[in-house]
Amino acid sequence: MSDLFDQASALEQHTLEVALTHRKPTLKDTGHCHWCDELVQPGAHCCDSDCRDDFDQYRRKTNGGF
Repeated sequence: MSDLFDQASALEQHTLEVALTHRKPTLKDTGHCHWCDELVQPGAHCCDSDCRDDFDQYRRKTNGGF
């Protein structure tokens, strides 16, 4: 029975490693809007939904460029 559990554990570890390798980069918390540079609340990346949408659209057009 332990062989089955060992195989499942190995598969889980491999799946996790693949997922981490292919994850999208995250934005750094700068304290400013990533689109218009206004001050934002801690943990926020954009000041409002308009800036967020514009920034997301820009990232899609530039293949995720920052």
